[in-house]
Amino acid sequence: MTEGSHGRHIRPDEGPLLRRLRLAALADSPAAFWQTLEAARAQPAGEWARQAGAGADSPTELAAIVERAGAAVGMVQGYTPTDRPWLRELGAMWVAPAARGTGAADVLLATAVTWAIRSGAEAVKLWVAPRNLPARRLYVRNGFVVLGGPRPVTDDPAVKTFVPMLRPLHPARAGRRR
Repeated sequence: MTEGSHGRHIRPDEGPLLRRLRLAALADSPAAFWQTLEAARAQPAGEWARQAGAGADSPTELAAIVERAGAAVGMVQGYTPTDRPWLRELGAMWVAPAARGTGAADVLLATAVTWAIRSGAEAVKLWVAPRNLPARRLYVRNGFVVLGGPRPVTDDPAVKTFVPMLRPLHPARAGRRR
């Protein structure tokens, strides 16, 4: 089912591609992301270049894409929380509507999980919109478990809520505090 899809880290010179994919994601699925289309559009070209450069080959930041027939059809970003160096968090995951149901999302997620494993992470965490059932099925199919009910991304109750999910990668080290 994933035939024809290829996941890879973005290249440092692909800031414009990262921007194009992110804007497409926000236009297609605004409720699925904490960032707004307007905020993403306002980011200067230098910020997109920085994100591509940082996420291209780093154990602490990720920007990855999935391609089908040589065209980029999805993206995911990841980072390491400063207070939890053993954890990698994923965000901004999106696959173009035409590539949904082809296995491209599984390939993209596998690319991100492989990055986390290679970086020495013990777990991968992500947040999913409560009503995004296809995404929740994707994550469960790939080893993620729900950590609890929907939570706001800030203390402001008017802000969107997301369901936290976690995929353990390695057994916790003895004495590790969570």
